[in-house]
Order: sequence, then C-alpha cells, then structure tokens
Amino acid sequence: MGFRIHFSLILALYVISSASLFPDESLKANLIIVGPGDPIYTYWGHIGISIENTESGENLFYDFGNFSFYSNNFYKDFAMGRMMYLGLATPTDRFINYSMTEDRTLTVYPLNLGHEELVELDETLRWWVRPENREYLYDYFLNNCATIIRDILNDITDGQLKAFSENDPYLSFRHYARTGSDPSFFAELMLDYLLGSNLDKPINGWNLMFLPQAVADYAGNFKYIGKDGKTRILTDKSIVLKSSTRPPVPEEPRTLWPTMLLIGILAGLLWRLSSTPGKRAAKIAAGISRALIILLIGIPGLVLSFLTTFTDHASAYRNINLLPTFPTVLIGLIVLFIPFRKKELILSWIWTVNLTGLLLAVFLRISGIYIQDAYAFWALLTPLTLAASRPGLWFEEGLRKHYPGLGKFRQLS
Repeated sequence: MGFRIHFSLILALYVISSASLFPDESLKANLIIVGPGDPIYTYWGHIGISIENTESGENLFYDFGNFSFYSNNFYKDFAMGRMMYLGLATPTDRFINYSMTEDRTLTVYPLNLGHEELVELDETLRWWVRPENREYLYDYFLNNCATIIRDILNDITDGQLKAFSENDPYLSFRHYARTGSDPSFFAELMLDYLLGSNLDKPINGWNLMFLPQAVADYAGNFKYIGKDGKTRILTDKSIVLKSSTRPPVPEEPRTLWPTMLLIGILAGLLWRLSSTPGKRAAKIAAGISRALIILLIGIPGLVLSFLTTFTDHASAYRNINLLPTFPTVLIGLIVLFIPFRKKELILSWIWTVNLTGLLLAVFLRISGIYIQDAYAFWALLTPLTLAASRPGLWFEEGLRKHYPGLGKFRQLS
C-alpha cells in the first residue's frame, strides 16, 4: 500500500510539473478534482487549482472548501447559516498524498493558459489566501469552493466562461443536491424536505458549476481567446490518478414517495387504532406510539420554522413543506399526557391545522404560486393527517354507528 501511494504520488507530481503546452513558461497550472467521499459534506466532491513555479520550485494547491469544527462559534454559525470558509494554500504533494489515501477518485486537468492568464491566475490565488482576504461567507449553491474557482477562471478569460455556459439549460439545484446525496437515504430525505421552492427553478450551466465536476466538464469543452489572441481549449486532457470503488453519482434521484406513502398509511392506521386502548400497558404503548408520530411531524416542522424565520439559510426560504408539518402539532404532546374530557376531539382539531396546511400547499403548487417538488411529503402526510384530524374521527364515528360490533372504539362524551 505504501509503495503504491508513493508511486502514485511520483506520477502525480510528474504530471503536474509537465502539464503545460508552453515549456518555456515558468508557471504551470492544473485543475484538480476529488470525487465524493464518506462524510456528508464531501458527497459533492472537492476542487482546487495547483500552481507550480518551475524557477523557484514552489508548487502550491489552492482551494476554498476549508472550515474547522473547532473554530469559534462553529455550531452557532452553522445553525444560523453564517458559515465562514477559508481559502488556503498547501503544498500540492501533501494534498495529493493525503487524497491518495482515501477511496475517492482523483483527477488532474492541466490548464492551457497563456502567459498573461497564468500570471493573473497566480496573482489572484495568492491574493485570495492572504489572511485579510481568505475568509468568505459560504453558500451551498451560490458561493462555495467550486463557484469561486469558476469565477476565477471566468475572470482570467475576460468573462468568456460565463458567456459560454449561461445559455445551457439544466434541471434544478434540488435535483443535483439530491443526486449528490444518494449515498444516504436520510441525507437525501432531509435535503428534499429542507430545500425551499427557490431551489426548484431551472438552472443553467453557469449555475451548475456549483459542483466541482461540472467545472472540470465545462473546462474540457470551453474554447477561449487569450490575451495573446490565440484560441485554446481550457483543458484538453485528464489524468486519473486514482479511481474510487464507489458507484457513480446517479442521473436521477431515488423515488421517495412509495416509501413515504407506506409510512404515512401505517402511521395513520396506528394513530386511529391506538385511540382506545384498554389495559394500562396498552394505554402506555398507545401514548408512546402517538407521541412518536407527533414528534415525527412536529420536530421537522419546528426546525424548518426556525430556519425560515431566524436564520440566513436562504436555501430553506419559501418552503411549502412547512404548511403540513406546522409545529403546532407538538401541542398534542400536552394533550396526550394530561387528562382531558374530550382528548380525542382536541387532538383531531390540532391535526386539522396540519391537514389544512397540506391542502393549502397543494393549492399553492397546483396554482403555480409555488413551484416545489413536495410530492414525497404529501404522500406521507395525506393518509396520516386524514386519519388523525377531524375527518378521521368523523369516519371512525361513522364506522361505530353503522357497525356496532366495533364497540372497542370509544364514544365521544
């Protein structure tokens, strides 16, 4: 293993040091892409640029995806959507060596740049990593490690990259956020719930370059006219230094609604069947099951309410998922464990608020006021809110009236 890493490192450094179409230039640049990793924040990959100065022997890797869990106020800033990231420069061989130890695809794309572009790129990257400049306010889609690289490449080509890419139609930020989160069902479900309707708008190729691999893909097809008047392809080769054993990123996100519909049906049935427990043990079990159902809906609604009201998480704004999961349902926890004369009736009206929110969300989507993919959560919430709300109680009462044998259901009094 050590020999393989050592050999790959030598190969990588050779590629990086010889990756210029202009051998008389002292500066040589490479776009380096690292594929998805295990932690959720690496699901969408990583990107950076290496600059080698053959005269001084300096070879630095510049990237903008740096943060620390141990920095001051990290968790508070994360919760409030005010994450400060860093641009840093590290020795390229150190970065390559570390990346080779991970199960992640590592690819080098030599950049074909004229002398003036190389000098400008070097100066720009050095400016970015100065202590007074290196911090920036991170945004998942609009200002991340890939978009900064994209913007730098666009600047040194005098805006030609943006002009080349901004008319190419693509799907939505939600689509690519979900396909990238494919390694984890829970992560994909969480993102799908928390992302608001602004993320469902169609995007273009310029926007798509929030993904590291998209930057490399565009660079491989992008012809630009340099300051010396020559036309070049930004990169015309790729050198894979290591291939991951991970499955490729899927073209389409997983289909969530069948699973969610099944969960919703089971939760709705459990809610109604646990309305009239008999013995003490049954009452405790019924109370716990109902409390878990309330928490299943109320906690996500509480989190989403917080994000959309008190934080700078713009990606969560204008989110119709809040309507059917409105956290008023958590009031049901009080009703469950405090004796009330008409407990079932009170609980049904609490759930009716969420059913009303669901109907309003459907109306907003159908009317086109909000364009948001929320179907998976409607599949979950339709059977549950119908069963737990006032219509569900009316249906139960009707069954008792027409089928007296169902006397186990409690009469309202």
